[in-house]
This record gives sequence, structure tokens and C-alpha cells, in this order.
Amino acid sequence: GYFQTENGATFTPDILSRFDAVVFNNVSGDVFTPDQRKAFEAYVSNGGGFVGIHAAGDNSHEAWGWYANQMIGARFTMHTMKPQFQEARVQLEDLSHPALAGLPSSGWKRTEEWYSFASSPRSRGYGVLMTVDERSYNPVGLFGKDLRMGSDHPVIWWHCMGRGRVLYSALGHRAEAFAEPEYSLLLANAVSWAARRSGNQCD
Repeated sequence: GYFQTENGATFTPDILSRFDAVVFNNVSGDVFTPDQRKAFEAYVSNGGGFVGIHAAGDNSHEAWGWYANQMIGARFTMHTMKPQFQEARVQLEDLSHPALAGLPSSGWKRTEEWYSFASSPRSRGYGVLMTVDERSYNPVGLFGKDLRMGSDHPVIWWHCMGRGRVLYSALGHRAEAFAEPEYSLLLANAVSWAARRSGNQCD
């Protein structure tokens, strides 16, 4: 089963202990108190799972250093604006990871508000699962800002935080994204993995 809430007051050690994984679906902004932050940090470090979607990794979280710098692990710079939503080709990086089970190995094209980051989390040892091909869209932001990251432009990655399993996906701005068969499968796989239903990472 699952429980959906927009109330940060549920982030207590007792309530979090009832769940195998937590999903931040486009959570944006500073929405937790210091005690709620501590409870969540302990939950993940002690083996809780986490899946962050799109705005869960934007620059509105920078005041929570642990979350922005370690949990997400890459600093958001800007998203596409010329136009905002563009079709681009995504490429799968590590087909052995359970989050990518059943997905087309050659990747596919999809429409998104494409995020760019100051550097690739791959440089920190995080496992990149998907990149976007910058040659397949126009990586330009507000006021003509160049958003190119080069040949390594990750959009989904994972890592361990203590015993916790963490996966972040920069995809998922539009509601239509969650009706895409490939992306809905990827998210189902990701939550299953974060909840320790598959894979042996972080054990």
C-alpha cells in the first residue's frame, strides 16, 4: 500500500519507520522544519528508500545542504526555455540496474522541460542510469543561456546514503509524462528498487 500527503508534519521517526520508501513527486521549496529534516536524514541513512522526481532536484532546496549536496548530489542550473518543452532522445546507461528493467535498450524520444546541472553526479561516483542527447534538442535557457553539459548530461541517477537507496529523475514536469509507458515503468521499477524489492545495491 501507499500513503500520499503534502503535510511535512508526517516526517517524524515513528511515521517514517512504517514505510520502505518515500517519493518526492515534484516537491519544490523549503517545506520541512529542522526536526523534520533530521528525521528524514536518519530514515534514509538507516536504510529507507528515496525517489525524487523533477522539481525535487531544482534550486529551491539549496538551504537544506544535506539534501541538495548529498541526496540529489548535483546543482540545478536552469531548464530549457527556447522552447520550454522539447522532444529529445534519452539514452540508457546501465542496463543491469533494476530501475531500467524492461525498457528499450536503445532509448527513446520524449518531450520534457530539460534540466541542466553544474556538473555530472557521475564525477562523485553516483551511478548514472539515463542521459539526454544534447544534439537532439536546443539546450538554451532564459536570456539565451547555454545549458550544454557536453556528452555526459545525466537525467536519472542513483547512489547509496548509508544503507539507504536513493534515485533521482529529472524527468516528469508535465502530467503527460506519467502516462508514458516507458516512464511509468521506470518509476515503478525505481520505487520497487528503493523499497528493496529488487537489486542488491546499498546492502
